[in-house]
Amino acid sequence: MHSLGPNLSLLSRRTMLQLGGLGLGTAGGSLLAAPPAKPRPDTSCIMFFLDGGPSHHETFDPKPEAPQSVRGQFGTIDTAVPGLRICDRLPLLAAEARRFNVVRSLHHGNNSHAPSEHQMLTGRMGTRDGTARAVIETPSIGSIVSRLRGTRRAGMPAYVGIPWSFHHEYVGSPFGAAAYLGSQHEPFESGPLPASTTEKFQVPILELQEGLSQPRLQQRQQLLSVLDQFRHNEPAARAIGQIRDFTRRGMDLLLQRQVRDAFDLSRETPAIRQKYGAHEWGQSALLARRMVEAGVAFTLIQCGLRQDWDTHATNFSKLDKYLPPLDRAVATLLGDLADRGMLENTVVMVIGEFGRTPKINKNAGRDHWGDCFSALIAGGGLRSGQVVGSSDALGGYPVERPIHAEGLFATMYHALGIDAHTVFQDNQNRPIPVLNHGAPIDELIRQPARS
Repeated sequence: MHSLGPNLSLLSRRTMLQLGGLGLGTAGGSLLAAPPAKPRPDTSCIMFFLDGGPSHHETFDPKPEAPQSVRGQFGTIDTAVPGLRICDRLPLLAAEARRFNVVRSLHHGNNSHAPSEHQMLTGRMGTRDGTARAVIETPSIGSIVSRLRGTRRAGMPAYVGIPWSFHHEYVGSPFGAAAYLGSQHEPFESGPLPASTTEKFQVPILELQEGLSQPRLQQRQQLLSVLDQFRHNEPAARAIGQIRDFTRRGMDLLLQRQVRDAFDLSRETPAIRQKYGAHEWGQSALLARRMVEAGVAFTLIQCGLRQDWDTHATNFSKLDKYLPPLDRAVATLLGDLADRGMLENTVVMVIGEFGRTPKINKNAGRDHWGDCFSALIAGGGLRSGQVVGSSDALGGYPVERPIHAEGLFATMYHALGIDAHTVFQDNQNRPIPVLNHGAPIDELIRQPARS
């Protein structure tokens, strides 16, 4: 539950239809004398979050020359980028390697799920136990994009979570929340998608309830204007006004066909739905592309509700299940965006909260490892086809170009035209910058052409 005022609380963000747009937080100047990023109002971001912490050894940083106790059961394959080899369970991504970058030297040093998830979804390390206090006080990356960029098309949400903004059964922490930025910057969440490539999908909350026709909905919307006559400056009245505004935005969504159409996967051809894959992650990636087309600025795809990538045991059998659908979903999305002329204006990221230990444990698994891990980043006007940084021979620590996780987000913000030094005022009027540290990764930033 998110606080709306001293005595009022909001409904679940899954039912409130809280959209990007106007912000409650106040943006200030810069903490550092760094030039702001060039505004790019046409650029969006799609982030795949692999909940649980994917093994970098079995994805983007394999160690084929390491001892068997480290390299594991999988092999490696060449990619379209000479010299770049990745896990052999990612053949489709290997073919698309010229379209993305691999960062192999990420680190933040924490081996606990909740604070690391908090770090990789907000840009700040959370408390050790991931308490509600950390969630409430720290806005998510998607909410920051919503606040500073807003939607690219009137009527659409600025921030969408597929199926959720971030939630899992074990911790249950909504690290995709807006915190002090205001509930209007909470994500609009799709809910679970079907694995079928023939089933029509619509967000349930966008469907009119039985007995509520469009004319009746319009009548209810007109009644909201009556509340304007009773708005005053008292705190309670302001809170009621906020509820009215949330309700109006929710009704606006129901009344606008473009919103319902954007979430309707049946408008895609059977061939393209099949190409993305007959599984939830593939259909989620396709829906994310549709979100970008519809004007959504930030889309978070949560891959795994039960910490699927937390492979303490049977690492290899689990990844044999998870890697093929991820490979198809991400590779197809990159190719589809490129074919449609959209990749240049869409940042695509694949990350988890940390990597996995170099040594395979007695249960044929790998444990938590925040000292070194990898990420994929593509599009958004960034350079492509590069490997940034490297880890040691066992994949335990960065040895070249160590990059803190905040540097990855600084790169993403730069591509979106967001100044990461922008300052907000939190609920205690403290100045909070978008990022405390981190600069865009130089190797990925295109230098402006000389005049």
